[in-house]
Amino acid sequence: MATIRHCVSEMARHRLRVMFVLSFLSLAACATVQRDARLPEVRTAVGDRISQNIAWNQNSEQDRRTEEAVRRLLQEELTASAAVQIALLNNRHLQASYERLGIAQADLVEAGLLQNPTFSLLVVTGSGGTITEGAIVQDFVSVLSMSARKKVGEAAAQGATLEVAGSVLDLAAEVQNQYYTVVGDAQALELARQVADSTEAAAELARRQRSAGNLSLRDQTMQQAFYAQTLLDVAQAEVRLQADREKLNRLMGLWGADTSWKAPARLPAIPETLPSLDKLEARAIAGRLDLAAAKKDAEAAAQALNLTRQFRYLGPLGIGVAYKREPDLGKFWGPTVELGIPIFNQRQADVARAEADFKRTQDRVAALAVDIRSQARESRARLVAASSVVHHYEAVLLPLQQTIVGETLKLYNGMLVGVYELLLAQQNQVQTARQYVAANKAFWLAWTDVERAIGAQVPMPRTSGGDAEQTEKAAAPPPADSTANHSSRHGDTKP
Repeated sequence: MATIRHCVSEMARHRLRVMFVLSFLSLAACATVQRDARLPEVRTAVGDRISQNIAWNQNSEQDRRTEEAVRRLLQEELTASAAVQIALLNNRHLQASYERLGIAQADLVEAGLLQNPTFSLLVVTGSGGTITEGAIVQDFVSVLSMSARKKVGEAAAQGATLEVAGSVLDLAAEVQNQYYTVVGDAQALELARQVADSTEAAAELARRQRSAGNLSLRDQTMQQAFYAQTLLDVAQAEVRLQADREKLNRLMGLWGADTSWKAPARLPAIPETLPSLDKLEARAIAGRLDLAAAKKDAEAAAQALNLTRQFRYLGPLGIGVAYKREPDLGKFWGPTVELGIPIFNQRQADVARAEADFKRTQDRVAALAVDIRSQARESRARLVAASSVVHHYEAVLLPLQQTIVGETLKLYNGMLVGVYELLLAQQNQVQTARQYVAANKAFWLAWTDVERAIGAQVPMPRTSGGDAEQTEKAAAPPPADSTANHSSRHGDTKP
């Protein structure tokens, strides 16, 4: 009786072992790939650095809500923040980069799968009958190395996730940069048209004086040449604005009627004081996602090197069950082992390749860290310099030009200078205003470069409110027709 119970117990334990193995193989075989499994990590990394939302379009109801959000943003006056948000929701190149998350997740799932077992069957027939041989063999190297392969796959997947998040931040910075370029172009075009209006009045006045016999051909031709040059400047400014708008359209993924968005008439006022730029290098090293992704690549290369070294002498190792049936002797069952002998190939090349790849990733991390520190210092210096230039225009150059125009107008009213001196003073005033706009645009581009250097938004300090608008009004010349009226009133032309 005890022997029967012992046999039953052994059979039960055998069934449990078989069930466990089958369950393990079943779980490994049923692993599925969730394409957007790593998208929350991208959202977290992006959300920690910029206050914008991202969405992966996958032909769902969420896509329709995303399109509606883009339409609502386009109906309002476009701001820098809105332009960035539209691009993050609508840029097709960014949507394509999200597919890398699905590829990384698939590679990670594959790293945790066992290799399929192999089945062999041999049937030979002779004079003595038929001999049948069969075997099912599982490669156990894949079982032994599964943990290490999963570590390599996880590090590689994390690196890909950080790279995708970094591409989101790169797009946001590029859109913001291009937005400020477009608004600055529009503001510069407006001032170029003011210069054209002023030189047109001078050219018309010169024509009338030439017709009346009060001006030489040389002087009239000079005024006509000034006017022709300003027309060319206006045409070039229009082309520049159109080209920069189209680049911003591409970044935002817009076409058709959606490209008719409206932007503000002027750049925002610069902050009265710059934000604290202390420890900018440390902030950049800690916050840049491309550096974090490079470190993950180095980690994956280190894991791959360890895996290669650990199993370099272990060739194919197959363990399974063999079956044989002979006509006279009957059926036979038993274990079978297949073992590769590392005589000719000891994976020297694989080890050398893995070592070189690991060294490459280490050098890339070190080089990128040096570049990031330099970019942080450079962007900070450019921002400080740009801020000083803008404040110099506001505090010194623009007020001086305004004073010169005012004093010239007094002399003109007293008939102490001619109309062309007044027009020249006005043109110089507008040219200074154009340079001020260019300096203002350079400041915001430098601001964007600082944010790109540290990989995060920089908190905006208090601005000077309407100072920029008042400065622009002060820089604007009087209407062109007022000069003509002055010239007529003081008898510079004949009726």
